[in-house]
Parts: sequence; structure tokens; C-alpha cells
Amino acid sequence: MRLPYNVEYILEKLNSAGFEAFIVGGCVRDHIMGIEPHDYDITTSALPKQVKEIFPHTVDTGIKHGTVTVILNKTTYEVTTYRIDGEYKDNRHPEEVIFTDKLTGDLSRRDFTVNAIAYNHITGFVDKFQGIEDINNRIIRGVGDPDKRFKEDALRMMRAVRFSARLDFEIEKNTLDAIKKNAKLIKNISAERIREELFKLILSSHNERLEILKQSKVAQYVLPELYSISCDYKRLNTLSPSIALRLAYIFAQIGEKNVKDMLIRLKSDGRTISLTSLLVKNAGIRAEDEYSMRRLISIAEESSPLLIELICALSEEDNDKMTALYNSVKKDCCSLKSLAVKGSDITALGIKGKAVGNILDKALDYVLKYPEKNNRNELMEYVKEIV
Repeated sequence: MRLPYNVEYILEKLNSAGFEAFIVGGCVRDHIMGIEPHDYDITTSALPKQVKEIFPHTVDTGIKHGTVTVILNKTTYEVTTYRIDGEYKDNRHPEEVIFTDKLTGDLSRRDFTVNAIAYNHITGFVDKFQGIEDINNRIIRGVGDPDKRFKEDALRMMRAVRFSARLDFEIEKNTLDAIKKNAKLIKNISAERIREELFKLILSSHNERLEILKQSKVAQYVLPELYSISCDYKRLNTLSPSIALRLAYIFAQIGEKNVKDMLIRLKSDGRTISLTSLLVKNAGIRAEDEYSMRRLISIAEESSPLLIELICALSEEDNDKMTALYNSVKKDCCSLKSLAVKGSDITALGIKGKAVGNILDKALDYVLKYPEKNNRNELMEYVKEIV
């Protein structure tokens, strides 16, 4: 297994100081699957204090849980001491962390067998729980007793489904049964962590795995709206990887207000809430000529391509045709900020209050129909006519 220079350097420095050190988890799994790892987690028998003595540039990112971030050439690497977790009372965090000098103990606390494989150049692969076999068989299986794993950390149920979607693996029967048995424990997990796993699942290429959340009853506690929708997952998987677009496609049928309430409950960021709501609200728009396309752009502005994609996905409209129409008019005046007259021009006529906005809206609609009229003189003549 070929490792980046900095990773090899960290492992060798720890080894030369008399400690064991391995890369572990997702980076090993991805390498076995032929996927280029994005980052590398390192586990070691060295205690945090000893890691800090070996490397001159470190940050105590998770010192209580044994994690020290080593900085090499402006790049960060998490180095974590072998540990055994204590009792979990909140279904998420261990009451204490016990450091150990045994790699097997550290691997035994991990979530799934495919994530419980370690590697270094000296020992090769350390696979105590047959994770390589499960990778080859495309299976997500809990390490040891899955019931215990999910009681320790209920978020692992969401992670199992998310890994199933990301890797296109099946969830092993005992592990799936344990998810069904412990579904209600997901209530103990923060909305932010649930949202993170859910959105990653939706952005995957196999978001039909959302059905597992429904069938296992996990959705009952975190996203009951899923039970009121029927989704074409094949079409969903073809949509651009925009979380707002994919959410809007899934939940378009339950209405803007319900979607907004759902996203607020998941503690989504403001942009995702506003954009998803806008897309759902306007999913029924039809843009069949230049005027109606300019009207669409006036509503969605820079998000118009996403709205067009949503409309076509829901209605079987020709996306290429609608996109071509969009490209032909997108440089026209399609918003108040591009209008040749401003509010000050209207108030100069002695008009005040809400009437100013109403007149500007009418002027914009006039220009959406006749884009060549977007010059101050012609627009002011039009305004004087409608006042």
C-alpha cells in the first residue's frame, strides 16, 4: 500500500521512537476498494504527551480522547492513541476513554468491520474482524455485536445507511435487525449530526437507501415526512449534487411550508432552507417562451438553472430545450437591480410608500415582455402612463 510521504514519515517517526503506529479506518477501506483516500487517520500506542514530544508542531484537537493533530508542511494529520471506550450513557459519547497499548482493543470499539482495518508497512493489514472479506462481499456489518455498537452510539445507525448508499453495499441481516431494534435511540442524537449523515446519503449515487430509514423505523423519529412521499430514486440520482435541489425533488409534493419546517427542525443553514423553499414553491412554473423564462429568472435569479432542472425532473419537460431558452435570455433585464429606473425615479414623481414598489414591479414585468424597452426614457414614459 503506497502512502503519502508525510503519512509514512509520521508512522516511521513513531516506530523509531519505540511505538506502534498504523493508518486505520476509511483510508484503508478506500485503498482496498481502489478509491484514492482523501485523508489519513493514524492510530498509535504512544500516549498524546509522547506524540507531542516526537513532533514539534501539534494541536490538541481532541486531547481528552487521545487525539493530537500533527502539522507537517502546512497539512494536518490526526494521530490518536489506542483506546477503549467506557460506558455510553447518552447513546453517543463514552463516559470515559481508557488508553491501551493493544491495537486489537482499539479496533474492537469501531463501528463497522470495513472501518476496523489497520495497516503499516511493517505488519501489513491487521484485520481482526474480517473487514476485507466484507469489502469483497460488499457488506456493512457491525464490529462484534451490532446491538451493542448501536446502543453505544445511535448515530451509527444513520452511518450504516449512509455507508450503504455511498459504497453501494448491503447491510448485513444482524446489523439491519439491530438498527430496527434500536431505531428509537436516534432521538438521543443531535439534529445537526443527523442532518449531516442524511444529506450525505441524499447526495450519494444510491439514495434509494432512504427506504432503509423508512423500513427500519429510524425515519419515524428523525424525518417522518419520508413516509408521505413517493420518490423516483433513479431520477433523483441523476440530479446535480445540490442538496437544495435534491431535497426539493424529494419533498416537492409536501409543500413549501412543510419543507421549511422540516429543515428548521434539522437545523439546516439559512441558505439551504431559503433555496429549498424557493425551489419547492416554484416547482410548478412553466417557462415555454422568452417572457415566461425571464419571469422564472426574476424569481430564482442565480438559482434559475437548479429550478429549471427541478421543473424538468418533476414534469418530464425537455431539460435541454428549457436550458437553451434560459441561455438565450439570461443576459436580458430580469430583475429590479437591472431595471433602468430606480425607486428614486418614482419618488421624484411624488409617489410614496408601497406604491413605489408596485410601480417598479409593473415596470419590470413590462421589460420582461419587451426587453428592448429597458432604458430610462422609455420606462419613465411607461411609468407616467400607468400612474
